[in-house]
Amino acid sequence: MPHIHLETTSDLEENAKLPDILEALTVALAGHETIASKAIKSYHTLRSVWVMGEGAPAGFAHCEVAILEGRPKELRHKMATTLMDVMREQFAESLANNAVSVTLELREMDKDTYQK
Repeated sequence: MPHIHLETTSDLEENAKLPDILEALTVALAGHETIASKAIKSYHTLRSVWVMGEGAPAGFAHCEVAILEGRPKELRHKMATTLMDVMREQFAESLANNAVSVTLELREMDKDTYQK
């Protein structure tokens, strides 16, 4: 049931390889204990209208990862670090050109209210 939701602005060169980026994020998350690969759902939203603050890169790539609550903080930190490394690797060209702000949030879903 983990969800990987990647949002990018339409100006990024890396948008041409979104299936590969989603696959890389999925594989990275599945490599952690307590995560079953078959349960991961990865998807993308393209932002065609956005505004960045003055001095910021022109575009962004933001990844929100939602997992069920209950995992130790150390494991959640390791997951977030691993996934952020993948984001930096996958958006390396735009990062090198200062064309993208790359961010990641790993959050927990409430077991009592998450339903499937």
